Amino acid sequence: MKQIIYILSLFLLAACYDDKGNYDYADINTVKVGLDEMYSFRLDKDTTISIVPKLSQSMQENKDNLDFMWVHSVINEFIEGHDDNDTISRVDTLRFRINPDDPDLAYMHYFRLNVYDRLTGINYPLNTTIKLMKPYDGAWMILHNENGHAALGAIEYMGNDIVKTQDAYYKETGRYLQGKALCMGNYLTSFFPYGKGKTWNVFSVVTDQPEESGVFCQWKKFELMNSLDKMVYGPNQGRFNFSNVQLIDGEASWGAICLSDGVLFQSPIAMKLYKANIASELGDNVWIKYATKAGFSSMLYDEAGHRFCFYQNQSRETTGDPTRFNAANENPTSYKINPIPVRDNNVKEVDPNALPVDQKMIWIGPGYQFEPDYVRGSYAYGVSLKGVDSCFVYEFNMDGIASTVNGYPAFSGYYKLKLSSGVNENSCFAGTKPYSGILFYTVDNVVYRLDFKQSGGKSTPVYTHTGGKATIMKFAKKAQINSTYLDFSNYEFDPNRSLGVVFDMGNGTCDVVILNLSVTGGIGSDSENYPATQVYTGFGEVKDILFL
Repeated sequence: MKQIIYILSLFLLAACYDDKGNYDYADINTVKVGLDEMYSFRLDKDTTISIVPKLSQSMQENKDNLDFMWVHSVINEFIEGHDDNDTISRVDTLRFRINPDDPDLAYMHYFRLNVYDRLTGINYPLNTTIKLMKPYDGAWMILHNENGHAALGAIEYMGNDIVKTQDAYYKETGRYLQGKALCMGNYLTSFFPYGKGKTWNVFSVVTDQPEESGVFCQWKKFELMNSLDKMVYGPNQGRFNFSNVQLIDGEASWGAICLSDGVLFQSPIAMKLYKANIASELGDNVWIKYATKAGFSSMLYDEAGHRFCFYQNQSRETTGDPTRFNAANENPTSYKINPIPVRDNNVKEVDPNALPVDQKMIWIGPGYQFEPDYVRGSYAYGVSLKGVDSCFVYEFNMDGIASTVNGYPAFSGYYKLKLSSGVNENSCFAGTKPYSGILFYTVDNVVYRLDFKQSGGKSTPVYTHTGGKATIMKFAKKAQINSTYLDFSNYEFDPNRSLGVVFDMGNGTCDVVILNLSVTGGIGSDSENYPATQVYTGFGEVKDILFL
């Protein structure tokens, strides 16, 4: 941590004997004061923070000659007479109480320490900042099974330190989760019962016991805000298999989506879950195998129909109780799972609504962007079933899917590539908005970058783990993160270029590797305090990871 040190050395002219430049000087007392530029504290309870400046003097043994004054502000201005400046202490040590339940709680606190030396009449002013961090914000969460039940691991970035916790849920609550791990999810909402009217990073944990699953408040010791058995709309619960939840996916505009037994459920707000309506053109035989949020819509792969489709729910209802449902406003029958729109400028080589029978789709996920603040595209990856050494990437434009206003195609690209050796449906894939024309995939213990827009495609190894086999791969973020209520500066890397990979090491143990990538998709540079490549060992059977 950078430290501010104030040293003022003055000399007193004692006498001038003649004009020959011969002078005598007498030293005076000087004070050296040291403070860190910033102090970061984890806000997990009512606490009093203490800061002790480092003090030394050139001619004094004690502090009897010094006066102290700490001035506090929440707007980083220290103007004499300013209404927002408060003198809060007149001793050398700052003791500042933080109450996490304060409705006016600020997360940045600015201080000026004035040290006045009465012997010399010199004042020594220094500024410092206290930054409060919500627990587990800007952290990787790891949902894994160990000792016969789910455990919620965490990797937190705390100033100069990285803190790995094997079971953060037990650490915070003193209890263990009882069910087996299934999946996690998160997305942004401004729904006031969860976030007090501010944009809030909704965090969900799902085990095969719905009563303990649901929306957790990560900075309130994983308080269960709403349980999964209450989150699913009553008339839809017959189609929701609580023991087989495969996906809760957000990170884009307007809500989240969830898969259970091939059925798409969607949450416009507050992690309520409604079964998505299906357009009549798709018929009754629909089984959604892969899904991802992308921009204002969700891209889907229907395995039963061997086709792509999409879903868009534009409801942003923000009133009412999260334990109650208003299906007419939040899930109107006009919002349906629809076929990919036919546009004049769509790619014509294949039909995304009736895929070639010799192709097998194995992944769908977010992709490129057209505008800086939005995810506007998605990719899908398939392989040939004929034993031919080939694979396929489909590219969709979410603006073109949602409307015709800007004249974008809905189906914007189709790439036939030579199949990378070893790729199969067990390979992991990941995409994110900064990497246009690039996907990341795994073969056994190696992570590759695939530049599929190059002629024939180009695969480049990015990282090789020491054994094991990759089972999960996700980017930390895949959508806008410029909310004023989300601050990832402690993380020290760009979450849109931060890739988490799980490696099954056998014997029920997994390693979690965090790769912070460069703009070209290779391993990036270390940050001020953290390495670009981070390896964490000793987790149980990992079922899901995500970045909060």
